Amino acid sequence: MSNTKVEPTIITREYKAPIQLVFDAWTGPEHLKHWNFPFKGFVCEYVSSDIKSGGRSLHKMTMPNGHHMWLLTTYEKVSSPKLIVFRQYNSNAEGDILPNPQMPNWPKEMRTTINLVEDGELTKLELIWEPIDPSAEEIETFEASRPNHSKGWGGGLDQLGFYLGKQV
Repeated sequence: MSNTKVEPTIITREYKAPIQLVFDAWTGPEHLKHWNFPFKGFVCEYVSSDIKSGGRSLHKMTMPNGHHMWLLTTYEKVSSPKLIVFRQYNSNAEGDILPNPQMPNWPKEMRTTINLVEDGELTKLELIWEPIDPSAEEIETFEASRPNHSKGWGGGLDQLGFYLGKQV
């Protein structure tokens, strides 16, 4: 693994929604299945969810072309209604961690931090996304994909706004 510090990807959004609703949309599978994907036409299915500090979830995203991707998530910190920190891994249906099938040198472990701040009628969201202990090859792959980060997570945050119905 590398000791090189990788600049995280930071994406921000503002939603015209109460902070508790935005937090619940991140922590309730009944909400997540409606928006936790990058583009319309995807289907998100949670097969297990224990979304709390120390918990984990497993979900499948099915793309419009029928291709699917499994993601295992482990939750480091879930503190209502302001903070969610989780690690995410490519996996199979059993939750076994696997390499990314499309990008073999993709970082094996990614950390996402969600900070929420209430500002009047708005909830401000900051998403911080970064690889954990990446190898030199993983850093290179992460950096090469940086222009697309706003398509993946950015698209998901747009879907959250559509779901909330009040994106500013």
